[in-house]
Amino acid sequence: MIELIHITKRFDHTVAVDDVSLKIDGGEFCCLVGTSGCGKSTTLKMINRLIEHSEGEIHIDQKPIRSFREDVLRRRIGYAIQSTGLFPHWTVARNIGLVPRLLKWPKSRIDARVEELMSLLGLSMAGYADKYPDQLSGGQAQRVGVARALAADPDILLMDEPFGALDPITRETLQLELRDLQARLGKTIVFVTHDMDEALRLADRLVVMHEGRIVQQGHPLQLLREPANDFVASLLGGEDRGLKEAALLPVSERMVPLGAGGVARERIDQTASLREALSVMLWRRVERLAVVDDDDIPIGELNFRRLVGARVND
Repeated sequence: MIELIHITKRFDHTVAVDDVSLKIDGGEFCCLVGTSGCGKSTTLKMINRLIEHSEGEIHIDQKPIRSFREDVLRRRIGYAIQSTGLFPHWTVARNIGLVPRLLKWPKSRIDARVEELMSLLGLSMAGYADKYPDQLSGGQAQRVGVARALAADPDILLMDEPFGALDPITRETLQLELRDLQARLGKTIVFVTHDMDEALRLADRLVVMHEGRIVQQGHPLQLLREPANDFVASLLGGEDRGLKEAALLPVSERMVPLGAGGVARERIDQTASLREALSVMLWRRVERLAVVDDDDIPIGELNFRRLVGARVND
């Protein structure tokens, strides 16, 4: 879907991105991570030509992006940012319908698309269509920003720190909603964040950048277990990497069949993470948890030794 081939970006005599090559498959959720100034946002903005690359080539669907007119390219790529970029004097419905109007969709089609996206993102037409951005909470405004980015049904969605200004509870809620949305719609998402927990929670693939270069990329578990160097290990949490790994693994991966000793008093859902299970054990001061299904029926057990034992995939 997206391919960067030996991309370099210079600002005067400063090299911001240095010989970066990257392939992102269709339907993949790719997170660019790294410290401030590492080149991740610059890399993102070069994909839709908000910033022009100095050397190399960028392809979308195997076509160089410079073969498209800039406005045509940007209308086929959704773009969401931290500040939402909503027009303050436009209603929610009008903000969401911006790109379809530029594409000259019929009004009936625009109205149907706006209603569809608002429903998808938990915003009722009656309650929010005629509101203005300053009447929305931070989380609601960010939902509108995502809806606007999706309005023309683009195959690609670029997101630059979209949840960075939100409180932790709202941020986590929107992360889960975005991951669910991506799973249902199959969009290719390139997501920039400095929040490593956010990146680990969302990404199919992490791309770690440092001083304008890619230093490692791969599945989050792969990077947690096998960081390429001390910088990557530190960025991923240092000695906390074990807890971050536990947050990615469901309880069902480590549970064992119910034993003869009876069902444990404390329970945990099979979809909960191993990190949540460890927290419950520490908080409740127990060494065993009954693992339950959606109907709260025990289907297995998790004990402390199994939780901290050998990795399932090792």
